[in-house]
Amino acid sequence: MPLISSISEPATESSRSRFGYHQNQQPEPPSSQMKRSSSPDISTARSFEFQEDPSFWKEHNVQVIIRLRPLSSSELSTQGNNRCVKQDSSQSITWNGHPESRFTFDLVADENVSQEMLFKVAGVRLVENCMEGYNSCMFAYGQTGSGKTHTMLGDIEGGARRHSVNCGMTPRVFEYLFSRIQKDKDARREEKLKFTCRCSFLEIYNEQILDLLDPSSVNLQIREDSKKGVYVENLTEVEVSSARDVIQQLIQGAANRKVASTNMNHASSRSHSVFTCIIESKWESQGVTHHRFARLNLVDLAGSERQKSSGAEGERLKEATNINKSLSTLGLVIMNLVSVSNGKSLHVPYRDSKLTFLLQDSLGGNAKTIIIANVSPSTSCSLETLSTLKFAQRAKFIKNHAIVNEDASGDVLALRIENQNLKKEVSHLRSLVTGGVESNDSDILSLAFPVSPGSFKLDGLRGFSTPLMSGKKMSHLPKKEYEVALVGAFRREKDKDTAIQALTAENQAALQLAKHREDEIQGLKMRLRFREAGIKRLEAVASGKMSAEIHLLKEKEEYLKEIEEGERERMTEQILILENK
Repeated sequence: MPLISSISEPATESSRSRFGYHQNQQPEPPSSQMKRSSSPDISTARSFEFQEDPSFWKEHNVQVIIRLRPLSSSELSTQGNNRCVKQDSSQSITWNGHPESRFTFDLVADENVSQEMLFKVAGVRLVENCMEGYNSCMFAYGQTGSGKTHTMLGDIEGGARRHSVNCGMTPRVFEYLFSRIQKDKDARREEKLKFTCRCSFLEIYNEQILDLLDPSSVNLQIREDSKKGVYVENLTEVEVSSARDVIQQLIQGAANRKVASTNMNHASSRSHSVFTCIIESKWESQGVTHHRFARLNLVDLAGSERQKSSGAEGERLKEATNINKSLSTLGLVIMNLVSVSNGKSLHVPYRDSKLTFLLQDSLGGNAKTIIIANVSPSTSCSLETLSTLKFAQRAKFIKNHAIVNEDASGDVLALRIENQNLKKEVSHLRSLVTGGVESNDSDILSLAFPVSPGSFKLDGLRGFSTPLMSGKKMSHLPKKEYEVALVGAFRREKDKDTAIQALTAENQAALQLAKHREDEIQGLKMRLRFREAGIKRLEAVASGKMSAEIHLLKEKEEYLKEIEEGERERMTEQILILENK
């Protein structure tokens, strides 16, 4: 399957408007607020080497990329090449305000970085992580009109325009994914490798979850499961077998998405969208059936906006309020996650918005996450650009805990028994290689070679067999044959250990989730008791049975109790953390 072409063409104003690069009609801020930057024309601007570090994902689970959109023709005519940011290197950028603020990220992509170049450094590794069994997520964050939808979707219209220069990350990711799947299936035919991919597409509009593949399904609910993680109940899932199938779902869903015109963006997304693909694989190795899965989330966030700038009113204002509320919660979640990673004990308010609840695994959980922060270089967007850069800087310090989602058939007890048998087999084979074992040791042999009493067959040998009860030494067997069998036994032992570790980790995660839920319930019960007592006092005051002064004293006393109880909970959590260390 051919990859999307990397031919670079200058984007026209109409294509910019269509795919997320929209004309900004904001007036410039006062000159006292911004430095005047006489940047050269973008065609002659200095370009920095833009390459991925191959070792990055071995040590990190979160990658933050800054992407600058080009200035529109309107911006160029009103402000020239004056910009609010200046790129210093492929990893650093400076905000030209008072005072200057310099930021460092994993990668900084200027307007000369094409969709294909961005995909090669971010999208390829995203797919490889999924193929290895890691949950993965890519989401675009930024001000309205900064190029988020252009980055994530781009030109998907028609379903067959795979070679469009404006094709975004999502269609490119799936084209590469299915080419990798086919390559793996061809290379591992003897393992009977099979893949299944299921896709869903939703939007979060005014804090309600809507199914973009089935518009009749509205106000869907988020659920949490120890095995499935966070998921949306009754969300339509479509099995796909090619990139073309995915494109069809993207086009269908995008047509149902809420879009409206504002002063800042002619086609402003009024909702957050999440395109999810569950990638499952199954294969056989050494008599064990393995099952691996990964959840891939591709998120296009609605843009943050100021009411004064966007001119939103009525329904648009309600949408903007909900968008900004969920983005504020996202910012708070990230800020608290950074504090937690620094050793502080803080509550992370995932459930305060549908967006953060849904992205819980991608933020501080079991996933490898790429955050693309889209910014505008226009001086009229300087404050929003600074806000986005600060958000991205905080996100750099999130610590995810990604693990491979892999399982093997059989329960823990069966795997442990089989593991013990394999260890005995390994011990027996080692003794054969170093000097031989009496053949009348039937107990060990029956464990090492569980076959019929008449003969045995070493794994890895082709047709080699010998009597078990002949009473002769077995040291005359070729040493090389035993070495082959030994390697096979080691491989099976490693497979069983891996499966046991995965099941143990899953069990620990379930116990931690149950403990967390129990703590939450206890906290809620405590608060409920305080609230009920407060209501009774208010009723007593209203009926004249209690004076207002006594009510205030009681209220203060209850608040002190609540604070003490909260402090006691936090101390208990800290003690448990120290004990676990």
